This record gives sequence, C-alpha cells and structure tokens, in this order.
Amino acid sequence: MESKLEDLESRISETTGQDRDLDHLIAATFDSLADGHPVGGYTSSVDTCLTLIGSILPEWHWHVGHGPSGILPYASLRKKTNLSDATQLRVEATAATVPLALLHATVKALIVDQRGPK
Repeated sequence: MESKLEDLESRISETTGQDRDLDHLIAATFDSLADGHPVGGYTSSVDTCLTLIGSILPEWHWHVGHGPSGILPYASLRKKTNLSDATQLRVEATAATVPLALLHATVKALIVDQRGPK
C-alpha cells in the first residue's frame, strides 16, 4: 500500500483547491480503513478531513496553523510511540488550504506509521 500512498501524497501536494476526482481517489484509497466514511468533500472540508483522521489514525493528534511564511496553512500530526518516554512520530505539511494540508499530513503519517519510528 506504500506505493499507493506515495502516489496519493504526490497528487495531494500538486493540488491547489477542491478536486472532485481527488476526493474519489481518497475515498477509494481509504475505503477499507474507514468504515462508512462518506465519499467527497475531503479537498474542501476541514470537518471531513478531521473525521477521516479520527477513523484511520485514532492515536494521532492534529494541529493546524500557518507555515513559516505566515500565509499558507500547515497541519501537523503526532503520535506517541512509547508511553514511558517522549518518543513521537511527527509529520507536517503545508498546502494552499487547510483541508489539503490535513490530507497531506494524513498520508505522510500513514507512510511513517507503516515504517515505524526512525
């Protein structure tokens, strides 16, 4: 699935706004991971993205804000990997919109989570 996720990450990083074709690709990619999640709205809805994150990355915590330029939104996701210390997996993404930043970070988190901590 990693290659499929890397392809999806590339597609998301090239998108600048709402994209119905990408919405359907995201739904097809995550259909087996998020039971009953509605198709559509991923590229335009923060709420839909947060629902997706809660469904497929339940142990991850999200944060949104503005990137270093102060203009573009960014999203970060983090997950503690060991309760006895501060070891964390963390990913960040900057995009043209908050939903796209969340989607990009989500795909990055799935890729990192499959590989485990470095």
